[in-house]
Formats: sequence, structure tokens, C-alpha cells
Amino acid sequence: MGEKVSLVLPVHNEADNIESVIRSFYKEIGSKIPLQIIVAEDGSTDGTKEILTKLSQEIPMTLLTEKARLGYMGGLKRGLEEAVGEYVLFCDSDGQHFPSDFWKMYNAKEGYDMVDGWRIGRADTAFRRVMSQTFQQITRVLFGLKNLRDITSPYRLVRTDVAKKAASQAKYMRESFWTEFTIRAMKGGARVKEVAVKHRPRFNGKTVVYKPSKIPEIVYNQLRGMLRVLSELRRNPAASPPSQMGARRTL
Repeated sequence: MGEKVSLVLPVHNEADNIESVIRSFYKEIGSKIPLQIIVAEDGSTDGTKEILTKLSQEIPMTLLTEKARLGYMGGLKRGLEEAVGEYVLFCDSDGQHFPSDFWKMYNAKEGYDMVDGWRIGRADTAFRRVMSQTFQQITRVLFGLKNLRDITSPYRLVRTDVAKKAASQAKYMRESFWTEFTIRAMKGGARVKEVAVKHRPRFNGKTVVYKPSKIPEIVYNQLRGMLRVLSELRRNPAASPPSQMGARRTL
């Protein structure tokens, strides 16, 4: 049957999407290998909790609900605490990723600690793509991640011990958790590979993170967090910036 995989889904106000997302991953993966589904619901107010409660009676899952928001980083960390599989599959809950692409990552995991889904034809708005690429380029230069094409991808398969260690160290980049997660993992010696995955528009609704009114605050927090991570790594002689060893990409 293969190793058990723990799927961690952070969820906040995804009433229009979450049932379809869970059903599709359960059907695609759970019918073939042991799959632990962990849903980290984060203070939703749109009926998401009720949908998940009903769905949990049909599909086996670990359902974690919160009255107050923990935020994206907090929700992911909370969900990861429950992971018991040898590998953790991370994915957002908006339906932008194809469950079938999991097998690309799963089949490429041999010899690697983390396999990232490199988003081909990213289906976000032009503004968000430009903003993301700008910060990713800054990250590549500051931390030596030049071989990575998609540092911020939320779709990735990670050895559970590596994931828990990197997540426990991440604390500065709340608006870009995956950037700090990747830095921390590679700083710890994780061998990383990228595989190309498809990307599509959200099933329904719009992201609430990158509203125009929030952009100045997000930019400030991203840069501040990035510099704090860099400063910490430089202060700690045992935690130098991650090398490029083990970083690979494939189509």
C-alpha cells in the first residue's frame, strides 16, 4: 500500500470550495494509498464549519476547528501537529491544485526530503504574480536559493520530521510562510526537488489576503520578516544560509 501520507489542509471561509477539494483528494489519493486527512479550520464565519462537520461523518478526517483565527501559519502548524504519516502533503483549500499532480511529487520523492510543486501557468492575478516573483527574487539573492523556481508554492510533499522541524522554526514571515519554511528546511540540510504541476483559478470566491488596502502592510511585513530570518541565520554560526545542495527541478 505504500507509506501513509498526511494531507494538511488549512481552511478559512471556503464554504464554496472545501467539500469539492476534500472529496477530490480523497478519491484520487485515498483510494490508492493510506491517507490521513487533517483539516485545520481557522475561525471561519461563512458556514465552512458546518459543511466540514457534516462531511466528516462521511469521509474519515481529523477536523480541527477554531473560534478565533490563528492565521495561515498558525493553522498549518496546528494541523501539522496531528500528522502521523511518513510524509505530509500540504495544499491550500481553494481548488487551485490538481489532486492528480500529487503522484508526480510522490513518484519523485526518492532521495529527497521535500518535493515542491512548481506552478506552471500560475493562474493568479497579474499583480499577485508580479509581487510574488519580486519577493522570490529577493529571497533567491539573500539566501542562495537560485535553483528554485517556485519558493512560495503551497503544494508540496515533505518528510514529516523535516516538515515539523522547519515549521517549528518559522516565526517571522506570516504573510509568506512557505518562503520561511523553505529557507528553514534547506538551512537544516533538506534535499529539495521541484516538479512541474498545473495551476488553475480558484473554484469560487476571491482571496482575502492581497487586498489593495493590505499591500503596504504586507510589503513591510515581508521585508521585515525576511531580514529578521537573515539576521538570525548570520548570528548563529551553526545556522548558515542554506546551500544549493540537493535543489533540483524537473518537468
